Amino acid sequence: MAELPTLGENCQWKECKDLDFLPIVCQFCKQNFCKLHFLPTDHACEKLQDVKAENLNKTEVRYNCHLESCSKWELAPVLCPFCQKQVCLSHRHQDSHACEKLGAKQQIMPATKQHVANIIKENKVPARKPRKKLSLAAQKTAAKVQLMKLKMKSVGQSSLPEGERIYFLVHPPQETGKAAQGCFVSKNWSIGKIIDSIADSTKTVNENNVSSARKLRIFRNGDILGCPLDTLLNTLLESEQILNGDTLDLDYES
Repeated sequence: MAELPTLGENCQWKECKDLDFLPIVCQFCKQNFCKLHFLPTDHACEKLQDVKAENLNKTEVRYNCHLESCSKWELAPVLCPFCQKQVCLSHRHQDSHACEKLGAKQQIMPATKQHVANIIKENKVPARKPRKKLSLAAQKTAAKVQLMKLKMKSVGQSSLPEGERIYFLVHPPQETGKAAQGCFVSKNWSIGKIIDSIADSTKTVNENNVSSARKLRIFRNGDILGCPLDTLLNTLLESEQILNGDTLDLDYES
């Protein structure tokens, strides 16, 4: 997105630096972070140590989303930069929480949509070739071999414990022209959260929270992962519908 250099802010976590169109300000160090690193523990916040220990040991504070129809909450404040109301990550965009100052919104997403549309128009992308179907035994063997390589060079949320990490070789949407990227996620996450995470890791435009936009989905062996987005990854691992070390496609649903 070099053509749109003034949109958003880069995440200040030294291992990330991703451009986020709507960054979140840390309540302690007051720096901008993406949705994966805005919690003080996720960016090793230096100012966190200045908070007295007794305050940290008190009952955990939950920041509830102001939308009456939403029951989600966050461990740190997520304020809309326009109306200053507390929201959850799912509703941080103005369109998602019916922001009373929606008229002040910069035309970020329309510009991004048009930019992507122009790329697609100028570069007709051939359909992704389906991968050869293998037996389950062959898939397991291939995943084990690939897993060893992925553990050496993959990206993801650095605060995830090693015991929770599941690795995938992810092919971004073919229209982006980006190479496959090793990514790790938590086995305890939902498929929806995993899509958000690997979209961030591969720097793929993700507008799944915009009703009129194309939806990012995960594909395996050429077929869309047809489970509900709130399905936990661990459930799919146990049923061997997906394997640790698998190759996945991140692409837009037709």
